[in-house]
Amino acid sequence: SSCALAAAARDAVAASAPQSSTQRQHFKMPQDAKGYSPAITVLLVTLNYVFTIAAPPLLALYAAANVEPRYMYTAIAASMIAWLAYVTIDNCELKTGRPDETFSKGHWVFARLREYFPLKLHRTDAVQSQLKDDQAIFAFFPHGVNSDFRVLMAGPMYDAFPKVHKRGAPRTLAASILFKIPGVRTVTLKTGCVDAGRKTANRCLRQGLSLFLCPGGQDEQLETICGRERVYLKSRKGFVRLAMIHNVPLVPAYCFGSSDLYRTYGAFYGARRWLVRNLRIALPLYSGDWGFFCYPTPKGFPLQVPQDIVFGDAWTPPHSKEPTR
Repeated sequence: SSCALAAAARDAVAASAPQSSTQRQHFKMPQDAKGYSPAITVLLVTLNYVFTIAAPPLLALYAAANVEPRYMYTAIAASMIAWLAYVTIDNCELKTGRPDETFSKGHWVFARLREYFPLKLHRTDAVQSQLKDDQAIFAFFPHGVNSDFRVLMAGPMYDAFPKVHKRGAPRTLAASILFKIPGVRTVTLKTGCVDAGRKTANRCLRQGLSLFLCPGGQDEQLETICGRERVYLKSRKGFVRLAMIHNVPLVPAYCFGSSDLYRTYGAFYGARRWLVRNLRIALPLYSGDWGFFCYPTPKGFPLQVPQDIVFGDAWTPPHSKEPTR
């Protein structure tokens, strides 16, 4: 089964770790270890989605349709224009973002979900000492259907890599569309995300900030198959070029269990592959458990599969201002 595969992989990693000064340390947020009931977690997170995200716009549309129906479409258009104007004027995702440590560490939804799976970070002391000038590019695999681990790991990373965070919270490269969705924009920014464009990545690195990224991106997202460990890497060299240009180490990280959070389906694969290759739009087909978890889109609640993020040794590629492609 998928759970057995993930467990076997985690055991293999644990067995391969040296049992001396490089023994792996495990990181969880203190407030996560409260023994939450999984069923209660699903219920509360679902209710949070219903009442704080889904209900307000639906109630607004209902009121507009029944009170002044002739102004409904005008009101919708005005709201959309106002939102797009705000996003355009703010555009902090194109700079260095707006991370919120308190939010990432302590929001009750994140705390419950980290305990629900549970989610843990594993690294050796050697990884910390290998980071030149306490700056690095962290490459996470695999992306999974929705890389749910990304938003949940933002809090524990402050304790797992404290030296890196002293320079400022590392910025996560995220798809531009996430910053255009009300609600999702707020969560994305507060958990340290910036736009995945090359200019933004270079700006963050020049300012001494570290980067988190999923090199596989939308291609790896589409290729996710529950019960299989797959990465999309051979043609992904951009993050290595960034490390070479800015002379910073790369830290590989693998999230065991990320591919198994949802049941995946292969219908219409050809059409969906075309969308990714030509329009950079990923439409994975999947289903979860009962309940709703809205990040970045409404979906069935993720399955209760442990999420173990294991960090490998850092590697610094040769420094080059103009590396070849």
